[in-house]
Amino acid sequence: MSGDLRFKLFLLLLALAGSAAYFLWYALKAWRENRLVADTAASRVRSAAQGYVELLGRGLPMPKGQTHAPLTGLQCTWWRYKIEDRASRRSGGTTIDSGTSEGPFILDDGTGQCLIDPRGAEVFPKAATVWYGDSEWPLARIPDGQGFFGKLADAMIPKGRYRYTEHRLEPHEMVCALGAFRTPGGAGIESPDDAAAQLLHEWKKDQKALLARFDRNHDGLLDAGEWDQARAAAQQQALDGVIARSPQPPGMSVLSKPEDGRAFLLSASDGRSLSRRLRRNAIAGVAACLGSGAALVWMATHV
Repeated sequence: MSGDLRFKLFLLLLALAGSAAYFLWYALKAWRENRLVADTAASRVRSAAQGYVELLGRGLPMPKGQTHAPLTGLQCTWWRYKIEDRASRRSGGTTIDSGTSEGPFILDDGTGQCLIDPRGAEVFPKAATVWYGDSEWPLARIPDGQGFFGKLADAMIPKGRYRYTEHRLEPHEMVCALGAFRTPGGAGIESPDDAAAQLLHEWKKDQKALLARFDRNHDGLLDAGEWDQARAAAQQQALDGVIARSPQPPGMSVLSKPEDGRAFLLSASDGRSLSRRLRRNAIAGVAACLGSGAALVWMATHV
């Protein structure tokens, strides 16, 4: 056996060993996450304890501004996309552009709302769009031929050098989320009540402007009703300011990536469906690991 052939064989054996190790790691990870989902009881936003929790509710966009997926332009709460050059020599093509949204969205379970910070999450979306084109960036925001027959035709005879793939969590879709739950505490300038009190204190320094704005009966004094209007105006202005300065509505709990290394999962399903999916992933990982291992043993003993 020539030295060149021996080197290629060594690389193949190394690739098989690496594949077996990767699939074993994948299977163990999926099984560990499956047990985590199964062993974590679902909580309600209103009564959830601080710490690691599982929540189930509908995903909603943030109050100010809507999230749109970059390739299709469709409204969503989270997105991930990939653009591949199919002309590449690599099997399946080469990824030339990809991205994942990091903007927060809201989970509402009927008892309350929680802000989801998706950074670092492993996301299992349902909505997916795949199509082909001849430009590096799709010219049409929403692709044609996404009906059944259009998808079938693209799958059988894909046209275009570039493949566009986009995954989304859609508005009002049921979302199962596991992560670190915390409710912001303390006051400070980001507290709407403190900010409103500070505004009223500032307004009182200019009595003329304060009376011009809230003295409805023009008697030179602010009665109880007029003070209530002033307080309401200060609270609304403070609330608008806090929302504008922070991605998090004031007082809203947050679910984010745990600092202790536990899994941060978001899935367009309920907890049982997510657990079944993770079990299937674990089984698939074990099967792939055994296949790679068997191929490695055969190559090592017969070549």
